Amino acid sequence: MMRDNDNAGQQSFNDDPGQDLRIENELLKIKMQAERGAYFSESAPDLPPEVEAEFLKNIQLFEDSFDKAEEVTIYECIGKPSFQELSELTPQEIESATGRLLELMHSKNIVLDVQGQYEHAVIYKFITDELFHEKIREINVPGFMRHFIYEEFHPNHSLDIANAAQQFLDDWFEKGFNEYSSELAYQFVTPEGKIHSREDVLTRLNNCLASYKRFTNIRFKESDIRFDWDEKESRGIGHAEGEFSYDAEIESGEIIHIEGPYMLYMMNEFGLWTIFYFVFPGFSW
Repeated sequence: MMRDNDNAGQQSFNDDPGQDLRIENELLKIKMQAERGAYFSESAPDLPPEVEAEFLKNIQLFEDSFDKAEEVTIYECIGKPSFQELSELTPQEIESATGRLLELMHSKNIVLDVQGQYEHAVIYKFITDELFHEKIREINVPGFMRHFIYEEFHPNHSLDIANAAQQFLDDWFEKGFNEYSSELAYQFVTPEGKIHSREDVLTRLNNCLASYKRFTNIRFKESDIRFDWDEKESRGIGHAEGEFSYDAEIESGEIIHIEGPYMLYMMNEFGLWTIFYFVFPGFSW
């Protein structure tokens, strides 16, 4: 049937406008899958069709803009601003000069994310000597931001080890270990030198945590982090060590005080620090 509207010739599939829009969304998905190999999971049943239509429109706008966009350097994208070499700036000028470049990039929807703590001179030199030469497609889509991470260019192994250790601690106290716990390696070594699979260790961790109802009075000393890195082989080993104390409530309601040192030993072979050996108060092999 046809629905009278301002768009002559537009087909209507249903008397319900909402259902009609859902069908149009599905047809657009099929078109995008055929033309671009797009993949869409099943839509949430309570997702308003208007929201999904806007989402699909933005994807299509991005894809069309990407096809037409020219490849330019970040320096060209932000208008080739004049800047001084780091050696020409006084220590007092470096901070404001770095802020100016970050603001210029942000005005073109380019963001530099810095996860660690560094001197302003380090970031200024990185922007002018490296990031400015990175090539991007000049895409003008509302809300589209390009994010670059400093540590993807210059890995901060101490920070990555600290993050992996923190994830282990969070998973322990939140009882959240699962197959997506990226801080865990695929093979583990026990204090006795035995080898265990990731699946076995996950089972042991969760069986142990099942005996605890909740944790309180959590206190710890900041981790001591160290690592050895083989630049030639692009791999290394490292560890995070510290001390913990906490109270654990068991099924009977009894409160058990647990304290002691923890040791999380890690390896990095494929760009990711993962734990392959650990000692943790409250867990036993």
